[in-house]
Amino acid sequence: MIKTLLLSALVTLAAPVAFMGMQTTAAAVAAAGWTSPHDLETEREARVALLPFPQEVQWKSGALNVKGKQPEIQILKIDDAAMLHAAMQDAGFSTEKPRGATYSVKLQKTQKYFSQEQRAEGYLLIVDNKGVRIYAETQAGLFNGFQTFRQMLATCDGKLPYCEIKDWPAFSHRGYMQDCGRNFRSVERLKQELALAAQLKVNVFHWHLTDYPAWHVQCKAYPQLNAPEHRTRDKNDTYSYEQIREVIQFAKERNITVIPELDMPGHSAYFERAFGFKMHTPQGMKIVGELLDEFCAEIPAEMCPIIHFGADEVRIPNAAEFVAFVTQKLQSHGRTPMQWASHRDLPVGEHSIEQRWGEGADLVAKSIPKERIKRRAFDSTMGYSNLFDPALMVRRYFFMRPCGVGAGDELRLGTIMCIWPDGKVDNKEYIPGMCNMWPSMMAMAERAWKGGASDGDALPLDMPAADTHAGEAYRLFEQRMQKLRRTMFAEEAFPVWAESAVTWMVVEPVNTKQAAAVRDKVLKGEWNTLKTRKAHCANLYFRTRPDTGYLGMFSATKPGHTVWAVTTIDAKEAGPHQFMVGFDAPARSNRRYTGVPKNGEWSGCGTRIWLNGQEIKSPRPYSLAGKNNRPANEWNFERPLHPEEIWWVQQPIEIELQKGKNTFIIEQPYVGEHQSWGVSLIPVKE
Repeated sequence: MIKTLLLSALVTLAAPVAFMGMQTTAAAVAAAGWTSPHDLETEREARVALLPFPQEVQWKSGALNVKGKQPEIQILKIDDAAMLHAAMQDAGFSTEKPRGATYSVKLQKTQKYFSQEQRAEGYLLIVDNKGVRIYAETQAGLFNGFQTFRQMLATCDGKLPYCEIKDWPAFSHRGYMQDCGRNFRSVERLKQELALAAQLKVNVFHWHLTDYPAWHVQCKAYPQLNAPEHRTRDKNDTYSYEQIREVIQFAKERNITVIPELDMPGHSAYFERAFGFKMHTPQGMKIVGELLDEFCAEIPAEMCPIIHFGADEVRIPNAAEFVAFVTQKLQSHGRTPMQWASHRDLPVGEHSIEQRWGEGADLVAKSIPKERIKRRAFDSTMGYSNLFDPALMVRRYFFMRPCGVGAGDELRLGTIMCIWPDGKVDNKEYIPGMCNMWPSMMAMAERAWKGGASDGDALPLDMPAADTHAGEAYRLFEQRMQKLRRTMFAEEAFPVWAESAVTWMVVEPVNTKQAAAVRDKVLKGEWNTLKTRKAHCANLYFRTRPDTGYLGMFSATKPGHTVWAVTTIDAKEAGPHQFMVGFDAPARSNRRYTGVPKNGEWSGCGTRIWLNGQEIKSPRPYSLAGKNNRPANEWNFERPLHPEEIWWVQQPIEIELQKGKNTFIIEQPYVGEHQSWGVSLIPVKE
């Protein structure tokens, strides 16, 4: 397993000098209009890391000393406390009276404090000299309050601050998806992830069970669907119905609803291998009906009220007939159908929930327009965590508006963050790190719980300055994320580091044929003839690949151009300092990128770095040096990615700094659209 690196900012980032010709950006204008859904002063005053941050909180003077003490937990006025017992089990607590020093924790069901909008999952948490008290109208609300208590306990350094927290979600559904159809994940690992997701108040698990390689669900009617010879990956791995029920029950006890996806009629090459005909044919539809009958008989409606049947990325002559057949079949079993919804998919059935994705131009410009939602919908338009670099995915979810609104309603249900490794992964423990699972989920959980009416869609592409309201909000979020990373998520791969302290001067793109002349001016500091602009945060995204919508600071710039990025770092002492450094990495789905660097080089696209006027070479050795340049899409790739291809899962690079100010100049050419054109230079320490 790729373990998390417990890293945080090491050095002070000095403000760069004022450069001639520096431009005001569209992002600066957008930042001026974005506001946090909660008061930032309240967040600054917090002595604990809470994520999502509560809707209402009052910090009070004093603290409850819990250092060296065990919680004595009482559950009051609750008939069925399975959810709370699961929460305590995950936290290592018991309802038995502990030995030694204790403090009181009471969880009580009550209708006294909650409005209609707060009732389903809202809670009231009070900490004072009497102990901790959590009130809610539902078991789900008490569960959420308990997760807030756990975060407080993990980050309070032995003293729980006195406070009163009243909290409820803006959106009813806050989910994540795992693609177990292409890369089978063990039941044990899925349970670990569900228990961790529950700590972030995530309440939906979209379980993608079938795809091109295999039907990974037990099949009694047609055992040939489970036969290894009809599979291309994980040939002997099948989820039994007992295991599926086990995962669903485990999730339910943690306030998480499982939405299984049986993808049809597309993404079903295994079906044709097993039967010799396609799903949408008359013979195929007969078998599809029997598969759904069997699944629904084995997995009762009370465990699984929604079934997703995919219907994506496929064209068939009888599309309306197929959709009607499947939706009616699912409804006959008391299930709500769910489908993917974009211009590439089958028409959405009248009674189906739609899952919006791939909104085309809207992916660049803004979140999905609320007016486009005409039926119950989940928003998955912010991009997939396997597609973007880690920091960009976190930023997009942090500044997004799910379903284009500040809070959900009966149509706008919430959001689902998706993980699609697509290609074969030999070691499945690499998936969370390579696909940036936990940082992305934290940002999604924050926004889906908090909501917020401000339009921040332009900000992830060109981040706001730290002294703006939007920049301060992101910095405070980073702090909360890093504290939870070092405590509750310490055993997980976590490829995002605090970046908001870094400020750059960027020389705007010039034709690469002119690079030598411009480079000479940059190295000499002759800024008066160059067009420059400020940029913020350690990860700069100039232009991403076409499959992500050409996002970035220079989204209209074509390959054949070069930029320079300059930052000044103020080191408190001379010597080796650690940095995470990266310039291109493949999408984990289609594998496009410029390849593993040659030894001594920084990237496969010709990146050069100067430190204090002297060019420096990369010290990192590669066993795959100079290999795997992939200009074209390679979907469902059967050669697994190597960790050397993903810069953010590797160990930091040590770079010698002098005491005081150190100036980095990075030259970054844009060599082709298969390159994710950008710069990442993050000062860190263990």
